[in-house]
Amino acid sequence: MTTDVIATNSAAITSLVSAGEGLVTTITGTPLTDNATKITKGITSVLDGLLPAVAERASFDLEGVLVGATDALTGINKAVAAAKSPAPSALPPATTETETTQAGV
Repeated sequence: MTTDVIATNSAAITSLVSAGEGLVTTITGTPLTDNATKITKGITSVLDGLLPAVAERASFDLEGVLVGATDALTGINKAVAAAKSPAPSALPPATTETETTQAGV
């Protein structure tokens, strides 16, 4: 008895890990070390290869869950980056027509 495994070019786990790495980098302000990057790339490439076999046995859309989690981490990363950024410079207040008339312009 053989089990057919449908191979895909999906990189859902790699994308998820990359989003997580980006969030860690944003929070800490320092990039991951070269060794940490090499380790995560190796592990995620193996997991991406196993994803079709695991997803086939799951009773839900595993790849959809991973994509959604990636989107969530990306959104959190954007929120953290915005929170760490200085506020844009305040724009001068707009003059109203009344103020212009009173000024004699």
